[in-house]
Amino acid sequence: MPAIRRLLVASSKGGVGKSTTALGLAAAFSDLGKRTLLVDLDTTSRSLDLLTGSADKALFGFGDLFTEKPVEDMLLTPFADRPELMLLCAMTGRRLRELSKERGMSADELLRAGVERVLDWDGYDMLVCDTGGGLDAACAAASCFDLTLVVSEQSRTSIRAAEYAASRLERAGADRMRLCICSFDLDAVKKEHRAGMIEMIDSSFLQCVGVVPFDKNLQSAQDRGELPAKRSPSAAAYRNIARRILGYEVPLFDGMPSYASRRKRAL
Repeated sequence: MPAIRRLLVASSKGGVGKSTTALGLAAAFSDLGKRTLLVDLDTTSRSLDLLTGSADKALFGFGDLFTEKPVEDMLLTPFADRPELMLLCAMTGRRLRELSKERGMSADELLRAGVERVLDWDGYDMLVCDTGGGLDAACAAASCFDLTLVVSEQSRTSIRAAEYAASRLERAGADRMRLCICSFDLDAVKKEHRAGMIEMIDSSFLQCVGVVPFDKNLQSAQDRGELPAKRSPSAAAYRNIARRILGYEVPLFDGMPSYASRRKRAL
């Protein structure tokens, strides 16, 4: 995969793990020594400030990109042990409508203009943008990014929705796209006859960049505004995906011994 610096995370469905994936990858890039900017473009169900424990610290957000304030002054460093990870919080839907009216721009035009200002800033090595449950924001900005990651869950209907999202994003100008499958339940493949990895990948025209196992501790960490432990399966999975995006050859389930030992079942 050619060099990637700007990554968009998208899906046509809500609740499939977009924000979790955006944050997980941003944390992984920062752990790999990349100065990483995480941007929340979700104006309807913004959550990155909550997932990072920053809700009471966010004085500025995406809407402030349309002022004279320097970009760096709008950013948070949500985790003390990850100084390379920066966050630009989302604006509310109401603020989006107000700014659109003030500037005589559609919501899509306004979001794209804000993204373009971020792109012009040279303070990051990696940019990761989270989007909402629909595709409006993602399509508005798709052509600005080197790679679009389409997020899906472990079901045929979710994979089908990911393909629909990819077709819309392609028409909107997205260049390279990859599939990321979240909350993969290894036990359910056998017990509940849910799709295994090969079946899911073969059923989609999207090339898969990685699979994130179900992590029972992830939700509790997010509820506390914390990241999961670096040795957790979800953190290891996002680290593997980040390395693949950066061009490294990374085996499936690398750093996840309990999953690697059951590789055949997963497939």
